[in-house]
Amino acid sequence: MRDLIDTILQNDEYLKVSTYAIIAAIVVTFVVNFATIRLKFAKYIPGIILIFIGIFSFFTVIEDLFNPDNIEVLVIFVIACASGLISLLFALIMGIIQNDLS
Repeated sequence: MRDLIDTILQNDEYLKVSTYAIIAAIVVTFVVNFATIRLKFAKYIPGIILIFIGIFSFFTVIEDLFNPDNIEVLVIFVIACASGLISLLFALIMGIIQNDLS
């Protein structure tokens, strides 16, 4: 177990990048929601854009998927899609809370 923890602590750059990307996606979704309160769909746009970025980056390497040189693009795919899904879920939760308060 200690070896696993040491490995994670030595190679934590992707963990930091994904954490920052998720926090940035949540903040952008929160700001867009309050900047465009009357537009119900606008709060979902950051999440949709992130998912499209992730899917586009995946399709750029689909022909040579198992090449170790493409690991950075696959990391972008995973981080962008995960951040997009979390952003969409956060927007959905904010929409439910706003409907309950109204």
